[in-house]
Amino acid sequence: MFPLPSRPKLRWRLPLQRPFAAALLALLGGCGGGGGTTTAAEPPAARNDAALAPARSGELLGYVKTRLQARGPLGSVGNAANTGNNSGFVLSAGPAWLSSAVSASGTVVSNSGSVVQEAGVDEADLLKTDGTRFYALHAMAGAAAGQPFARLDLYRRDAAGRAQAAGSATLVNGDAAWTATRGLLLADGLARVAVVAESNANVVGSPCPPGSACLTTLLPYVPVAPKVHLQLLDASQPAALPKPDRISIDGRLVGARQIGRMLYVVASHTPALAYDQLAPTASAAARAEALQRLTLAEVLPRISINDGEAVPLVAETDCWLQTANASQQVVLTTVTAIDLGAPAWPRSSRCFAGGTEAIYLAAGGSLYLATTRDEVQTLSDGRLRFAPTARTDLHKLGVDGSAIAYRASGSVGGHLGWDPARRPYRLSEHNGDLRVLSFTGSEGWASVDDAATLAASPATLTVLRERTSGASDASLQPLATLPSAQRPAAIGKAGEQVYGVRFAGERAYVVTFRRTDPLYVLDLSDPADPRVGGELQVSGFSDWLYPLDGGLLFGVGRDASADGRVLGVKLALFDVQDAAQPRLLDSRTHGGAGSLTALDSSAQGIGLQAVAGGVRIALPMLLVTEGASLPQQQVRRYEVDRATRRLSERPVVELGSGWADIGAVRSLPLGEQLFVLQDDGLQTLDW
Repeated sequence: MFPLPSRPKLRWRLPLQRPFAAALLALLGGCGGGGGTTTAAEPPAARNDAALAPARSGELLGYVKTRLQARGPLGSVGNAANTGNNSGFVLSAGPAWLSSAVSASGTVVSNSGSVVQEAGVDEADLLKTDGTRFYALHAMAGAAAGQPFARLDLYRRDAAGRAQAAGSATLVNGDAAWTATRGLLLADGLARVAVVAESNANVVGSPCPPGSACLTTLLPYVPVAPKVHLQLLDASQPAALPKPDRISIDGRLVGARQIGRMLYVVASHTPALAYDQLAPTASAAARAEALQRLTLAEVLPRISINDGEAVPLVAETDCWLQTANASQQVVLTTVTAIDLGAPAWPRSSRCFAGGTEAIYLAAGGSLYLATTRDEVQTLSDGRLRFAPTARTDLHKLGVDGSAIAYRASGSVGGHLGWDPARRPYRLSEHNGDLRVLSFTGSEGWASVDDAATLAASPATLTVLRERTSGASDASLQPLATLPSAQRPAAIGKAGEQVYGVRFAGERAYVVTFRRTDPLYVLDLSDPADPRVGGELQVSGFSDWLYPLDGGLLFGVGRDASADGRVLGVKLALFDVQDAAQPRLLDSRTHGGAGSLTALDSSAQGIGLQAVAGGVRIALPMLLVTEGASLPQQQVRRYEVDRATRRLSERPVVELGSGWADIGAVRSLPLGEQLFVLQDDGLQTLDW
């Protein structure tokens, strides 16, 4: 989005470095993409070439060989964009966004504490609470093979509501060269914990060894032999925590989501094949021989329990194939369901032959896998370039406990944007219909100067409905699009890109930006006829949007000058009660260009709490100010008053000065306290 100012040499801690570096890349590169009522009972049939079919014996291996032959002598060129890359955001029901909500009396009425995308679907985070205990995850330096990569600390809330240390455990992976924490989850109603991590044998763009410069953190992230690691333990006795059970799964983490006590982990596996090790000059006969020797065991991802022998995670017949996928990459996406409430952590897995870029899990159990079927280039500055004719395939799975079943597939034009962290929030299910906001531009711009030479990236809203009555195919059929013939106005002005997107029931909020911030309120009350309800232009833009009770909308993003130069962190409170006339009620700007918030590294970086009369907000920031030699690390606190419809500031919590991974800080308002997680532990402050 904007070039960062010159700054001192950075020396960030290892395990959380990749998300922070990804945030910097997102700031350096492009980060978004650019009648009457007619209700249809059943969408018209359309050709569906995105559909999956169960693999029969021998078909998966044949699928892989076909792709290798099509790839020819170029070998295995890494394609990070098409092999799956995702990190991950919630708030509640009434409002559905505030998962750490309290009643008017101050009683805790829900747990988790994390801000997530979908009410009722939890996501991994560094700090969790069940209302009486806190579970905190601290990354540790020097996470080479056999060394601790994280520490799990448990705290209990005393009678005064303050956190008191109750127990601790160090976490180790035995076979990983580098291991990075991604967060923890709690089994609903039980003191059983799942810690999610990733490892790589070697990476470009990885954290640098102690004592060396960290310039590699700004290079494209290319993993070698990646694995997803799960550490599972019963924490019912905090003072004597058991040694965790360890599960390792081949592949990169696309996402982890949880409903109740069921954890669903999606990984994207690119097998290391002997065929790809052949020299570019290898003869046709040598390549044919290598293909002949290829076995299914080389292709399938493996799983290891407690560092035991690795065995296939799935069988060939546990997989689905999509022959229309034009990518020459050999990638398998796996979905693994784990029961966190059962003693032996029972699990089941299924497989999809193709890479997955983003996942979205609806509270009703619809799991969507989104993949771009065409090749995607990674540019020298880390930005992605999509094919001009790119389409996004969407595969709907039904998950119910440990059962994982295929439901339907469909596709939309364009892609889900250039920022992997924001792709899941371009998807939403409401009353069984899937809403998708996609982009048709090939390449995002890195600065306002680039915007003059790169083509505009318009956004398209598509509503898809699962075809059911009398259908012979399992398909997600397009029900409506916006813009449309009857509503041709574009979502965004010429040359703008899309930044913040938030679906909320029968509405969606979309922010686009180039020089000003048009906030669009989309009316989705009639899924067959979506429309733009209203539009508001203000300076800057919002990356993250949070609908609140009383027709309020809270945004976090950046301010900007009149010519589009990005400035400091901007918070905005909007009145969207009347969709046709959104209004800016209040705003705050902190720091200057180069400032960051915890949301730039993690979608869980903000803390929100519903209280009588409004909402409390806590947001860690790293603020760069003109004339200061070092940035300031702070937690900024705010209150939204629903009656006065104003945003007020509370005293700032000072965390220190200097460059640091602000994405590793969490600030959770709960009851009458604020809990702040840093490297040195969890501190309790009065709100």
